[in-house]
Amino acid sequence: MTRRLLPTRALALLLAIGFLDLIVTAVLHAQGMIIELNPLMRPLIERSEWLFAAVKAMTLAIAWVAMVYYARINRDFVRKACIFGSAAYVMIWTGWFFGSL
Repeated sequence: MTRRLLPTRALALLLAIGFLDLIVTAVLHAQGMIIELNPLMRPLIERSEWLFAAVKAMTLAIAWVAMVYYARINRDFVRKACIFGSAAYVMIWTGWFFGSL
């Protein structure tokens, strides 16, 4: 069962990074400690942290469904895409974080 829901550990890593980013961003923004630098997500979080969290969670869920589906066809590609996506996610987030200091 777990293998069907998370066909690779790399997918679990990508989802964990995404949900950690969602939580940290929403909480810090609600406390007035940060601004959202992503121009696509900024209008959502400025309207409501809950709206931001819902949209972000939905995009993560859609990505998860797509990756689980495609893993049945090409599991190795999904693993590599998730590793690359995780690295890119962390690099972009870190760059925005330290660039805003």
